[in-house]
Amino acid sequence: MKKIISVLTVLIILLNFAAVSETQSVQAISFRPSEQVYSDSAILYNIDTQTIVYEKNADKQASPAQLVQIMTAIVAIEKAPGLDSVVECPPGVYDEFDEYEAKYPEEEFPYNEVTTCYIEEGEQLSVEHLIYAMLLESSCEAASTLAYSIGEGSVKNFVNMMNEKAKEIGANNTNFANPHGLYDESQYTTAADLLTITNYALSLPGFSEIASELSHSTGPTNMHSESIEMRNVNLMMDPQSDYYFPGTKGIKTGNSNQSGRCLIARASRDGQNYIAVLLGAPFSQDEYGDDVYTHLTDAIMLFKWAFEYIEHKVVLQATAEIRTVKINYAKGKEYINLKPADDVKCMWLTTTDTSSINTSEIEYVYEELNAPVKAGDKLATLKLTYLGQELATVDLVAYSDAEVSYIKYAMALVESYFSSSALKTALKVATGLTGIYIVVAFYVINMRAKKRRERRTANNKLN
Repeated sequence: MKKIISVLTVLIILLNFAAVSETQSVQAISFRPSEQVYSDSAILYNIDTQTIVYEKNADKQASPAQLVQIMTAIVAIEKAPGLDSVVECPPGVYDEFDEYEAKYPEEEFPYNEVTTCYIEEGEQLSVEHLIYAMLLESSCEAASTLAYSIGEGSVKNFVNMMNEKAKEIGANNTNFANPHGLYDESQYTTAADLLTITNYALSLPGFSEIASELSHSTGPTNMHSESIEMRNVNLMMDPQSDYYFPGTKGIKTGNSNQSGRCLIARASRDGQNYIAVLLGAPFSQDEYGDDVYTHLTDAIMLFKWAFEYIEHKVVLQATAEIRTVKINYAKGKEYINLKPADDVKCMWLTTTDTSSINTSEIEYVYEELNAPVKAGDKLATLKLTYLGQELATVDLVAYSDAEVSYIKYAMALVESYFSSSALKTALKVATGLTGIYIVVAFYVINMRAKKRRERRTANNKLN
């Protein structure tokens, strides 16, 4: 019996030691600001935690306007010999823009702007200057110049590079038709894809610095005796503007009659860093007939809201006792407490009580828990949810050790044995065999007695 108990105990220990703690998986959870977001599609993204804290129609297909030039800059940075390499503005570069303005006349389409820095045909500028022209002033001729040069005389080749790069980095719901962003019905993207593209661009050398500059001068060129002066058209960066928002660092604006007002902005405050992606903000005017830049008001509202009300905090502590579960064969206890393997941290709205987080969705590792168990052994997985959104998954582990009680185990083994169907069958067989044995024994005894009587009868006759 002792050998049987020892073998089974070893098996139980091995099964329990197979429980290995897994790293918690934190998901994005979207909160709602108290004020209206006018843009048709929007994302607010925390750079530090790589978490989307707000989204609206993030996967809806939309026209990106001049935000396309972020991808143009990406391809230029990666494919050009260097940022200081010199590129020449090709002949006929403005012909396409003249055709575009003829197709979309200002009387019917007032916001289909062909934005330029007045770079002349044959003018030589560095790749870096041209990227400045795009990111600060949405220069269409700068985008076409880069595309023509890097595409080896073919803008179409360059656009193919843009689409290949989009697929490579995971922007699968995007298609580019030109390098400058003027409206084309076959050119589309989503807020989610633009966030992917922007994050990739920020990882490239020079992009972040260029996109966050308020102004830039080229210095004299072969066509200009004085510098071409550029200034960032994002009014959130202009201290003289009513839309000024301290801490704004670019990144790109755009608009067209078909696209609405579009913006990708980055802002920092008190060590927190966010990106806002806004597409399809409406064109509107105030009571005085002045334009209201709804994409900027959306961005400012979202940034203020995030900086004031959203923080990266522990929403479930590793010391919290989540559930008590029954354990078999444990010395001195019938139940064991479960707790999270680690603190669960996420971006959280300070006006929302963490007690509203649902902690009831638990999946157990074992159908039946047996001792021994060590503190920290994984026994279950907990899914945290808030208003139907998955917040995180975390391992639940044993709060304390649970040693095996050999007396409890032996008693359970004996009880199990005597209540087992095998024992009942064995008893039935034994009873049957015993009955057969008794019948046979009586038969043998009876036969022997009969033979003895016959021998005595025969002996009596001989005498």
